[in-house]
Amino acid sequence: MRKLLYFFILSSTVQAFAQTEVAQLASSRQITKKETANLDSQDVRYLPLFGSRETLQKQLVKNADFVEQCVTNFSTKEEASKFFAERGWEYLSEGLLDTATYRFNLAYLLNPNNMDVYWGLGSISYQRNNFEQSAAFLRKGLSLSPDNTVLMVDVATVQIACFKEKKDCNDIDDALALLEKSVKLDSTNANAWLKYSIAEFQLEHYDKAWDYLHKCRVLDLSFVDLNYVQELMAKKEDPVGFFK
Repeated sequence: MRKLLYFFILSSTVQAFAQTEVAQLASSRQITKKETANLDSQDVRYLPLFGSRETLQKQLVKNADFVEQCVTNFSTKEEASKFFAERGWEYLSEGLLDTATYRFNLAYLLNPNNMDVYWGLGSISYQRNNFEQSAAFLRKGLSLSPDNTVLMVDVATVQIACFKEKKDCNDIDDALALLEKSVKLDSTNANAWLKYSIAEFQLEHYDKAWDYLHKCRVLDLSFVDLNYVQELMAKKEDPVGFFK
């Protein structure tokens, strides 16, 4: 699902990420709906991984019948976990964050090594501006899929947001390292080059910021954030003269 969502990001919105708003992750798109149900915020079903290890153990016992039914209806628990994770991505794309969280939690019960669980929960935490929690989940997902270049960019995006807020959840150098690795593995990812540019902008490396922004532009102009371009131009004119 996130591969489908990837094509909707940034091309549908123009946001000033460098100094003001946070950018969309590659695994999510602009929220088009809001959670309308009056859900209990203390209901553990809507807390990432049910909120605590103790609660998780209780849920494992409580959902034993659910797991058994999944084993009956799917060929493997891993297949069932994939199914619920896909439902989680669908609800996330609709802005139904609590419902999406519960689906990812169910996917976790079935397979705690499902990378999409952590990617999805990290994306939800990011939507809620909980950058530290988002970084932790996304890094866990990346540990399960270390060569996933799109996930690398998502981790770096959260790290940049943390850096802007002066949080200790990540280091901007780690973000740069991830982005460098990402573009080495896939130099055609326009979003990676955009985030690479933004990261260098944060460090006032404006020549590199322009260089990487132009790499993004050549690959896919729709990814270029015009508000970010204006902020970069305010620091240094475009050396190539494309943006004026």
